[in-house]
This record gives sequence, C-alpha cells and structure tokens, in this order.
Amino acid sequence: MVITGCNTTAKEEKSATVKALSQPSLVYLADANPSDFEAWMTVAKSNYDSKNYARALRAANEALKFDRQAVEARQIAMLSSIKLTENNISAYHNDSLMDSSDKAMLKNKLTNITTLIQNSN
Repeated sequence: MVITGCNTTAKEEKSATVKALSQPSLVYLADANPSDFEAWMTVAKSNYDSKNYARALRAANEALKFDRQAVEARQIAMLSSIKLTENNISAYHNDSLMDSSDKAMLKNKLTNITTLIQNSN
C-alpha cells in the first residue's frame, strides 16, 4: 500500500524571509548608549551574570571599540567566548556527529588556548 499526500502549507511556511543582522540586531541593548563605554560595560556585566554569554560578548566588544585597553571588557569577552565554546562542546561531546578527527582537532585547539593563557601569566 502506498500513501501519498500533498501539503500546500509547507511551501508557504518555508518562504519566510530571513533578515540580515546589522545595527538593529543591537536592539536588545536598548538601555545602552552606543557612545558610552560605561553603559556597554554595564550591559556586558549584566548579561554575563545572567548567563547570556553571546550578548555579554557582543556588549564587551562594543565597549572595546571605545577603549581597546579595558581589561574588564577584555575579560568579559574572553570568558563569554569560553562559556559559549564550552556550551557548544558539551552539545557534541558524545555525539556521533563529531568524528574522531574533529574531536582531535578540537582538543588540539583547546590545548593551544590553554597554553596561551598559562603563558600569559
């Protein structure tokens, strides 16, 4: 027995337009003044404390545009990046989607990062 069917709504749902991210993608940072380093740092700290690491990273990078030497902004950016990486690694840790060569490459890159951090002290 062969069953066939036609779904006319599937095409309509797939035709949704995807908008490119640009300056409006910063809308979640509405309380921050883009010309104020301190406001970006407040947003970065708040998002990091709330475990919104992608947003914390974005806000810290915005703060770094005003002061490239800001240690606290750099720390939040680095720690947020590590947390995002950690979350992504956890998702694939025992997953069959990652073959052994991918895992070896990832392990090598993480070892390099750890070595850089240890050597910076």
